[in-house]
Amino acid sequence: MSAASRVRSEPVDRDGRPVTADEILEVAGNIVERHGVDALTMRRLSDDLGVAVTSVYWHVGNRDAVLDGLVDRLLDRMETIRAEGDTPVERMASLARQLRSTLLERQHLVGLAHERDRSPAMFLPVQQALAAELASVGKYGAEAALMLRALQVHVISSVLMDRAAARNASHGTVDPDLWPANFVDRELVAALADPAAYDTVFEFGLIALLGGLGVND
Repeated sequence: MSAASRVRSEPVDRDGRPVTADEILEVAGNIVERHGVDALTMRRLSDDLGVAVTSVYWHVGNRDAVLDGLVDRLLDRMETIRAEGDTPVERMASLARQLRSTLLERQHLVGLAHERDRSPAMFLPVQQALAAELASVGKYGAEAALMLRALQVHVISSVLMDRAAARNASHGTVDPDLWPANFVDRELVAALADPAAYDTVFEFGLIALLGGLGVND
């Protein structure tokens, strides 16, 4: 069942304008991403839509049905990720970047999908696309599975670090005083004292990882 099909018909707002299924889920998704899943109530959703709360219940169902619809919508978004580039390495890099971007933009919905045991379905389109690229360069079986998982772990780890940094600006920094004063590379220690630029870290790691996989352009 598609995300939009969960809404049985189109309610209208207080001005008589039809409110579509996609709009209901879009507004619900915005509430979740801005304020978290707990902030989504049927009252708040109806207020943001400008419709009576009874109308939302009638046309959408209950809150749980709305959350299921949001997860369906996220899975639909994952299916739009496509490999881009002229070489297998470029295409795999593009898949990793798009996956990371989607996970960062929809972190609360990703958590919701995980809670509803939809993570395998959520990652499947990108996994299949990566597997196809690996097969195109002769990587199959356990070796290909290891390469695929390494890329997925790199993406997810980067997302987690980025989220942590958003909550705490000093995340990932080190206290120079904890390092020996005569440490061989004090410039490194000074650099580690600065907040990490996780976009840059991700790109550096992605290039290094793809290079280490033995996949040639």
